[in-house]
Amino acid sequence: MTHSLHRRGDRESLKEDFVVICCPSTGINKKGAGPKMREFLRICYKHGPVNLGDVKTGNIYNTTIEDIFDRLTDSTVVQCTFDSREKMVAMVKELKERNPGISVVVSGVTDIVQGIMDEAGLGRIHTVEYSMGTWGKTERLPDFEVLQLTSMCGHAMVANNLVGKMLRDVKRGRRTPEEASVELAKCCTCGNFNVTRGAKLLREMLPLYMVNRY
Repeated sequence: MTHSLHRRGDRESLKEDFVVICCPSTGINKKGAGPKMREFLRICYKHGPVNLGDVKTGNIYNTTIEDIFDRLTDSTVVQCTFDSREKMVAMVKELKERNPGISVVVSGVTDIVQGIMDEAGLGRIHTVEYSMGTWGKTERLPDFEVLQLTSMCGHAMVANNLVGKMLRDVKRGRRTPEEASVELAKCCTCGNFNVTRGAKLLREMLPLYMVNRY
């Protein structure tokens, strides 16, 4: 789950940003995992994720949910992104009740995720993984505001320059922030990009940058 750990932003920005991953373990439960992951995906989709994807097929913004379901295999890794605590609680409760029989990991602000687990009746989180930040020549990184968007794709498939292009399009009236956020999400094959948060971040960036309207 390390690719979802490096999302930039303060608590206020990240408090409604959750990634849920379902992945079989080679040599343990990979054989016959396809139907279990399909059940996991059905439960997630029922509760309104803002993104959903299969690393081998794509996400709901660059393919269809039917295609994702049809192409699931035992070696698939599926992920869903949610934009609210309420959706997460309902989804986790159903996962507990239905128990598809495969490992599920939730990525988000730790104490908020713990609250979701408590409300869903799952008790204390047994394992926590943290990001230690970025090391090296950090001065070569793009602006923090840009990183808040690009880091929502943990495999670095959302280009920094594409964020600039989307920002210019919004400022010039060619796209809405929502449309621009979906365009960025298309690049994130796994489905980790939170389009709700993306649109909000783009709106917040508008006063910070100037563009030539001609």
